[in-house]
Formats: sequence, structure tokens, C-alpha cells
Amino acid sequence: MSNKVFIKFSAFYFIFLIFLIFLILLFLNFINLRSFSSFVYSIIIAFTNFLIGYFSINYGINKKDKSFLLIVFGAIIIRFFIVFFMIIGVLSFLDVRTDYFIFTTFILYFYYLVVEILYLKNLKNVEKIKE
Repeated sequence: MSNKVFIKFSAFYFIFLIFLIFLILLFLNFINLRSFSSFVYSIIIAFTNFLIGYFSINYGINKKDKSFLLIVFGAIIIRFFIVFFMIIGVLSFLDVRTDYFIFTTFILYFYYLVVEILYLKNLKNVEKIKE
């Protein structure tokens, strides 16, 4: 599977499918709006975190190893603070179910972390083939 297809499927389509399932559950009154909004906010936070990581990887992948590590680790620090303040903001100012929000954010964070690791692995395999 090529990198672009892999990222589109795992980062966009899969989460969009889950979002549609929760939207259907909302319309069928299996979950309430507060639970649904908790899920949506956690998707936004986790996806923002993923996008920053994805762009930092793409920006630094063609750089020297030391520059790549500085870019990626610098992005990790920036991502930490952005996610931290977004979570604090959602929990402080918005009406969400805390347990749903924290659990979903936690799961999506690790899901996108695995996607990033697999993306890096695929990029390394592509580079080995080019050499």
C-alpha cells in the first residue's frame, strides 16, 4: 500500500466512518448530543495533533538526521502544549461528558500515534527501495 493511500485510509476514512456511525447513533437516539459532542471534540483534538506530526515528518524527512530529529521532537513539544490547552479548554468551557471525552481522546491519540509510526516505517521502506 502506498503512503498516500495508507494515510488517506487510516487517518481520514476510518475516522470518518466512525464519525458517521456515531452520527447515525445520534439520529436514532441511542446517544445524546452531549455524548456526541464529546466524541467530536476529541476527534478534533486528536486529528489536530496528528496533522502537526504528519506535517513535521514530511517537512523533516529529507533533512539530515540531526535536523529531522530536532524538527520532530520540536513538533512533539508544540503538539503537547496545543493538545494540553485544547483539552483544558474543552473541559473548562464546553458541556461535554468528561469520561467519554477523556477516553475517546486517549484512544484516538494512540490510534494516530500508531498511524504515524506506520507512516514513518513506510517512508523508510520507500527510501530503501530508492537506494
